[in-house]
Amino acid sequence: MGLIAGVLALPGSNAVSAQDGADCEVTDLGTLGDSAGDALVAEGRWTTEDCDSRFRPGNDAHTYRFTVEEEGRIRVGLTSAVADPYLYLLAEDGTRITDDDDGGARLDARVETDLEPGTYLVEATTVGGRALGPADFTLTVSRVRGCEFVHLGTLEPGVDLTAAGSWSLDTCGSRFVTRHPAHTYSFSLSQAARVRIDLVADSGDPVLSLASLERGIVGADNNGGDRRNSLIDQFLPAGLYFIEATTYYARDLQPLQSDFTLTVHLVDELGRQQGAWMKIEEVSTPAVVVAGDPFPIHFRVANVGGGQLPDDGSDARVYVVGRDAVNRLEVSDRIGPLSGIWDAGVAYHTSDGTASASSTSIEDITAFEATFSGHGPSWVFLGVVTDDANGNEIGFHGQWHNLMVLSGPTFDPVTVDVGGTAYTVSTEADDDGKVTTTVSAVADPEAEIDRDDRAKAIYTAGVRTQLLDGIFERPEIAELPPTAEPDPVTVPDPSSRALLEALGQRIASGHGLAEMRRALSRGEAINPITVEESVLQASAAALSQYAAMATSWSALLARLDAGERLSFDEALALHSELAHAERLIAPAARAAEIVTAARAADRGWDDREIREMLADYPSCSPGSNALRGALEAAGAANIDDVLALDAEMRFVRPVHGLAVDAALCAAAGADRANTTLLRRLSISSNFELRKLLAPGTVAVSTTEPHRLRIIARVGDDGRVEHGVELDTGRRVLPLERYLPADLPAGTWQLSGEVRVWPDPIGRIRSRRLADGRVEMGFISADGSTITPDVAYVPANAPAGVWFFSSEIAVPAASVMGRSS
Repeated sequence: MGLIAGVLALPGSNAVSAQDGADCEVTDLGTLGDSAGDALVAEGRWTTEDCDSRFRPGNDAHTYRFTVEEEGRIRVGLTSAVADPYLYLLAEDGTRITDDDDGGARLDARVETDLEPGTYLVEATTVGGRALGPADFTLTVSRVRGCEFVHLGTLEPGVDLTAAGSWSLDTCGSRFVTRHPAHTYSFSLSQAARVRIDLVADSGDPVLSLASLERGIVGADNNGGDRRNSLIDQFLPAGLYFIEATTYYARDLQPLQSDFTLTVHLVDELGRQQGAWMKIEEVSTPAVVVAGDPFPIHFRVANVGGGQLPDDGSDARVYVVGRDAVNRLEVSDRIGPLSGIWDAGVAYHTSDGTASASSTSIEDITAFEATFSGHGPSWVFLGVVTDDANGNEIGFHGQWHNLMVLSGPTFDPVTVDVGGTAYTVSTEADDDGKVTTTVSAVADPEAEIDRDDRAKAIYTAGVRTQLLDGIFERPEIAELPPTAEPDPVTVPDPSSRALLEALGQRIASGHGLAEMRRALSRGEAINPITVEESVLQASAAALSQYAAMATSWSALLARLDAGERLSFDEALALHSELAHAERLIAPAARAAEIVTAARAADRGWDDREIREMLADYPSCSPGSNALRGALEAAGAANIDDVLALDAEMRFVRPVHGLAVDAALCAAAGADRANTTLLRRLSISSNFELRKLLAPGTVAVSTTEPHRLRIIARVGDDGRVEHGVELDTGRRVLPLERYLPADLPAGTWQLSGEVRVWPDPIGRIRSRRLADGRVEMGFISADGSTITPDVAYVPANAPAGVWFFSSEIAVPAASVMGRSS
């Protein structure tokens, strides 16, 4: 038994000596019997006037002695109906072997370990100190039942070895982590073969370990099977093998009792090769993505086996999960179940980049789309799971894929113009994906820059690199023809408010509107051809506007290529026009294409292809009052009449309603898109830009301001960590909160957003001074700069000590940043 136990045992840590304490009485419990189930029991009481614990000063403690004459698995339990027990198992000389808190039921303490013959001590103490009052307790030292290996027999072809059992608090503990309940088994393998071992439980988190006398641990698994179940599948030489079937008894991973089944199966390797075998052969993502930006996950999945997956209810499903740098689940999606498509040798890809010489693409298998919210090194995992007709898992395969998530976009240095002053904007990402943006005046790189000018310079550079570069390849723009007669249009800004007003004006003055309203007033039916003409004329007018925009954009690109600088005003104009083109012009042009195709089709609107075009048109539900809101924003007259006519036009030609709704939804989403752009550029806290680009997300608070102090401390590495402490005593540490040790003196740096749930209230700003001090300040979410009366961390401040500014008042949620 000792030899077998040693196979599954891990090296223990070195014993730790207890602190010296006063000499206290030791109660001798006697010698523990040699039979399983033998026990020594002691009843006691913590009176609040007992000896101090060796390890927990301020807590009562009683010490007991017991003797073991035969080695074995020993369990020590300490229970109390009132107190919170804590126990220490010690060697005879007082050296600590192990300890426990809450290892038993409720708050009871329990340790379980293999002990050699000898004398041992137990200290029975509590958690919480004497202030909790007296309490009775029971100490039990016993030999554990059921720790022996159960031999399952010899594994033969066609005959599985099985076992069933339950894990509970009374189960023998694992030889790796004794807190985890475990059952142990053995089996013989007469000749070398591939063996599959399944450990399945409806609850709990099963864990498998496999060992042999000759080679020690030869296999282990957690979660390799379906759901949380465990699976070992590997080739083994002939011999005797030992299995430990355990479960994690931690947090909520294991209930107080859980049933399990163990199956040991001899694998027919040739038969497996002749069956279906699904594998993820390729995974592809961009190497670098930006937090908050969706990106595609392409892959290739194949049946590499020699046989077809039967079309009898058997199926396969492809899934993806992804976690960010702090292990938050960011991605979870799946395709399937898929059946009837898995012939032998078939392979399916989702892009040319993941294609093989023999793979193909099908509609049922497409790329996943993912978005990470946090920056840093991250990963995605793609797996394919195969089930038989009864829902039993018969195959699994997957691949990990790493990628870097940046906090914002990076680009080469860009020179821009804000109010006649030239600025250079540059970005740099560190190893954790944090992007730092630097703005400097071309004429004087060391000059301090006004906060609003800095934000405008970054915005202008962002428009140049994120919107203007590749503008004609953007999906909503690429299909628009720039060949119409140009008709310039002025778009004041890219906000939802401006776009909805423009849309309301277009609808209120639509082609044939007056004629159709007069027809309705006479009780006449709407002419479908007139509705079609209205759609076509709206598209023609929109495309004329786009032709003027495209000409302007091309000229702007040519000037920039010639060395001119993009100005803030030009960036705002381009951003506004692009929003108008993508959100208002594109839906109108798409609707006109359907009308034109319907007129050319043999069966008109009843043609199958036309119905498919209507079904593929992006649909949305803008809300019952969305159109009224757009008409009111445009100052339209007779709004009720326009709405009544719109309802009839939708019925006569549904394509009209699709175009209107798509534009309403797109216009309403502009503020969110603009806020996302500002957030990507780390300037979302700038109040002036938020008011200009996304006024729908700006609201003035009517609540009391937050009263707080800025806190700062110097680290051993020279960096300065910042946070705030509210007048309630609560501390808030933003995600980005360190002033670099090598930042030049006089350079202001902003922290990440300081959030007082649920809203951001602003950012800490700080800079090093030439005399070695660090200056602290705050920029509230409404853009106000707040300077405390006490604002400096002394030069040569000791490391690790928090310094506090004087109290400041910060407006509560001035910029709320919420959009639906």
